Amino acid sequence: MMRYCLLIAAALCVMTVQADDLPPAFRADYIIKKGPFELGRSSRELSYDENGELVFRTDSQSTGLVSLFYSEDIRETTRMQQIDGRVVPIEYQYQRDGRRKRTISQQFDWASGNVTSQVDSTVYEFALDEHALDQNGYQVNLMIDLAKGLRDISYPVARKNKMRVYEISHVRDERLETVLGGLDTVVIQRKEDKTTTMWCAPDLFYLPVKIQHEEDGSVFYLHSVAGMRPASARVPVSLRNNDN
Repeated sequence: MMRYCLLIAAALCVMTVQADDLPPAFRADYIIKKGPFELGRSSRELSYDENGELVFRTDSQSTGLVSLFYSEDIRETTRMQQIDGRVVPIEYQYQRDGRRKRTISQQFDWASGNVTSQVDSTVYEFALDEHALDQNGYQVNLMIDLAKGLRDISYPVARKNKMRVYEISHVRDERLETVLGGLDTVVIQRKEDKTTTMWCAPDLFYLPVKIQHEEDGSVFYLHSVAGMRPASARVPVSLRNNDN
């Protein structure tokens, strides 16, 4: 349950948006809570390397009393690049340590139209949808698409052994009080057997300023514990001139 909350977590803060509507490089820290109880913390970082690739990293851990009974450390990294005006995944890495260990490594071959997915020791290969994203980096595309004015969005996402469609729907617009003060937000929702609702602020490049996750009758929340901070890397000129 913690993974679904942490997976969608993004950052809070006013920053200068780069040209071409790409999100700025950032790092941010978060807390996951159920009622008054802390379940975990997460750090997020989006950076741009010297090769013009976008790198989106997540590191999350269970904390507090939860860690005494259910210790878990999850690290995800997605490398992306622009192809034909779209931001697409090149590689996705997932590692979960703790009681339930798991590793996932995915290589996206856009020339052949296939993805090779290794889940622990099992290897799968399946065809890519032409607009395929990975289950971590799609969050960056969501920010980009909301900034373009899109509201109801479908994403074909490569899971461990097949493609799956994530349906994002616009619920309403809402003024929300946050640690940064009052912010206008676009409320969007992803529903399947679990429901995740996100309040995304246009003034912050549509970063979620609040996350609510409902699963098996329980409700979990994402809260910022530190504002978004600039990452060390910046957008290269070549990108500024050119989306378990």
